[in-house]
Amino acid sequence: MLAHTAGGGAAGAPTWLLAYLGVALVVGTALALRIGWPRPRLSRHDDRPPPPASGPHVGHLVGALIFGGTLYAAFTGPNSAAANIAPVAVFVGWIAVPVLCLLLGDVVRWLNPFVGVIRLVERVTGRPSRVEGPTWLPAAFLLAFSWFMLAYYRPGSPRALGTFLVLYGLAAIGAGLRWGSGWLAVGEGFGGLSAAVARIAIPRPRVPLPPGATLLMTVWLGSSVFDGLSATDFWADVLASSRGWGRTFLNTVGLVWVVGIVGACVMTVLRVAEHPPPGEDEPHEPTSMVRVLGLALVPLAAGWFLAHDLPLLLQEGQNLYALVSDPLGRGWDLFGTIHHTVDFSFTDAGWLEAIRVIGFLAGNVAAVVLAHDGALRLVRRRAALRTTWSTATAAAVSVMTGTLLALT
Repeated sequence: MLAHTAGGGAAGAPTWLLAYLGVALVVGTALALRIGWPRPRLSRHDDRPPPPASGPHVGHLVGALIFGGTLYAAFTGPNSAAANIAPVAVFVGWIAVPVLCLLLGDVVRWLNPFVGVIRLVERVTGRPSRVEGPTWLPAAFLLAFSWFMLAYYRPGSPRALGTFLVLYGLAAIGAGLRWGSGWLAVGEGFGGLSAAVARIAIPRPRVPLPPGATLLMTVWLGSSVFDGLSATDFWADVLASSRGWGRTFLNTVGLVWVVGIVGACVMTVLRVAEHPPPGEDEPHEPTSMVRVLGLALVPLAAGWFLAHDLPLLLQEGQNLYALVSDPLGRGWDLFGTIHHTVDFSFTDAGWLEAIRVIGFLAGNVAAVVLAHDGALRLVRRRAALRTTWSTATAAAVSVMTGTLLALT
C-alpha cells in the first residue's frame, strides 16, 4: 500500500484524487480489455515443476551461513533491537526478498537453507525427492512469520526472534523430511512467495506458479493490509493501553480478521468468475480458474507490499549497513560503518513517492490484465468478461482501500 504520509497524498497529490484516479485507471483498463483484447496474448508458462536437483549447492550453503549467523547473533549478541544485527537483518530480508525476486527471479530457490539440508539427507539416504505436498502449508508458514512480525508484542527482541527462527526452521525441515526437497522448495513460505513473485519478474524466468498460490497471495496481501491498518489512529484506539500478550491477542485477532476479509473478497471474485453467463454452460476445471486468480493476485499483492515497505527497506537497510561492522555488539568497527546515521530524507523524496504510487497502481492494473488473459484461455470471451469485471471491481476496492487507509 502507499506509505503513511501526514498531511496529504503520495507524490504531493490529495488522497481522494489518487483514489479516484486509481479507480478510473482500473475501470478504463477493464473497458480497454473488453474492446481490444478478444483473445489470449500473453505467453503461456510451463506449469510443470522443474526437475529435482541431486543435492545441495553453494547457494544453499550461503543461505545456511546467513541463517546460522543470524541465529548466533540473536542468541549471543546484546538483547537490544537497536544494537543487535539479527532483528534488522530479518526485517530487511523480509522486505528485500520480493524486491530481489522482481529484479532477479526466484532467488530463494537458490538460497533456501532448509532445502539444502533436506537434499543432503536425500543424497545420503537415497530417498527420492518428491514435489507433492499440502497446498495450504506455504500460506501457513507465511502467516506464522507475519504473525511474529506484525502481531507479537516483541518482534524486535533478539532472543524472541532467535527462538521463533529455530521453531520455524524445525517446522520447515520437518515438512521437508515428510514431503521431500522438491516440495519444500516452494512449500516453505518464502520459497513459495519467491516462486510466485518470480512469475512477474523482469527477467521473466520460466518458473511454475507454486501450488496454493491463491491462498499464499491472500495471506501476503492481508498481512500488508493489516500492517497499514495497525499504523492508524483507529488501531491505536483498539490497542489502547494493552501490553504484552494482551496486545498480541488483539493484534492476532486483527490480523486474522483482515486476512479473512481479503479471503472473502477473493472467494467472491472466484465464485463470480466460475459462474457461466445466462444461456452458456462452459464447464472447466475449477482449479484452473483458481490458478488464474492466483497469478492475478501476485502483482496486486506485490504492489501493496512494496509501496508500503520500500521506504522502510531504505531506512532499515542503512541500519544494517552500520551494524554489519559490529554484528555481535562487541564494540567493533570492522568496515568503518558503525557510526553511520540513518538518512530519513528518503521518506520525502519525490522519486520514491512516484515509484510507490506507480508500483501500487501498476500492480492493480496488472491483476486485471492477467485475470482477463487467463480467463480467455479457459472460456469464451463473454464468460471471460465476468472474470475481468469481477477482478476489476476487486482492484478498484483495493485502490480505494490502499490510498485511503495509508494516506489518512
